[in-house]
This record gives sequence, structure tokens and C-alpha cells, in this order.
Amino acid sequence: PDARLPSIGFDNRGAMKALTEVVLNQGHRKLAMISAVTKGNDRAQTRVEGFRQALSEHGIDPHSVEIIETTYEVESGARAFEEIVSHGKHPTAVLCGNDVIAVGALRAAKTMGFNVPGDVSITGFDDMELARIVEPALTTVHVPHNEMGQRAAQELVAMVERKSAGVPYCLDSHVVERDSLAPPKS
Repeated sequence: PDARLPSIGFDNRGAMKALTEVVLNQGHRKLAMISAVTKGNDRAQTRVEGFRQALSEHGIDPHSVEIIETTYEVESGARAFEEIVSHGKHPTAVLCGNDVIAVGALRAAKTMGFNVPGDVSITGFDDMELARIVEPALTTVHVPHNEMGQRAAQELVAMVERKSAGVPYCLDSHVVERDSLAPPKS
């Protein structure tokens, strides 16, 4: 948002905050997060910030919640989920920084005998096709990938044709609730 160059994107912090609020409004209080590596990745950083902001606003100390950073791979998401569970905290919901990591966490949860979402809810971020076809389908943040690409191309053409100096534009994203999220067991 502070770049002097034009950009087409969406609010990563606000989107993760909105997803976290959906999870919290379901009644979850024992949460964990699996994030992409934040070093050198402003998108991952702001998603973690949005997660922490929502926790704070709901009276949960954001530093008491486990956040594991991992690479953008299904297997990495699985290992991160296994690590969270091995610490004995057993969160009722695990929010993932993207759908690929979430699919790994989902796979690990099932392999370890957890019912998703009965024992643990798992969410993603991106709303890739993968999120719709896994079982259960992932609750996730819909990112307007196609619209971002189209608007970026239009803005580049306008800049090349000198019709525009380039303007930043923030697109809307929204939470898509699917089967991987349910209220925690009482």
C-alpha cells in the first residue's frame, strides 16, 4: 500500500482478519496458524498480522497462539500440522496461510485419525480449485486472481499507451465457508 508504483491487489491483512473472525464467531478459542515463510514475503507477513489482530480484538493474547511457518507445499503443511499436534495443545481450529498448506494439514489430520471438522477445523486462503475438490471442501478466502490479472494487464496497456500514469487498486476478497469449518465440540 505504501509503494509509489502502481499495484493491483487485495488486502491480505483484512482478508485473514475476516477469516479469523469467522472462525472465532463459530466459537473456536484454541487456534493455531500455519503460515508461509514471512521473511521477505509481505503477503504472508500481513496475513499473520491480520490473524493476530483478530485474536487481540477478541481478547485472546496473539502471542499465546502457535504460529508455524513453512514452505508452500502439501507435505510441508502436513509436517506443520503434525508438529502443532505433537506439542499437546490440540487446537480446535488451524488457519493456514494458503490452500496448498491447508490441504497438507487436512491430509495429516485425517492420517492421524482426526475428524475434520468434528475434531479440528482447518481453513485455507486463496480459493484455488483444490479447495473445492478436497474432502471436506476447505473454508477459505476467495482471492480475485482473474480480476487481478485482467486489471493489471489493462493498467499496463494504459501506461504503455500513456493514458495513465498507473494507479493502485485494491480488489475485494471474501470468506467462502465450506465443510472444513464447524463449531468446536463442547
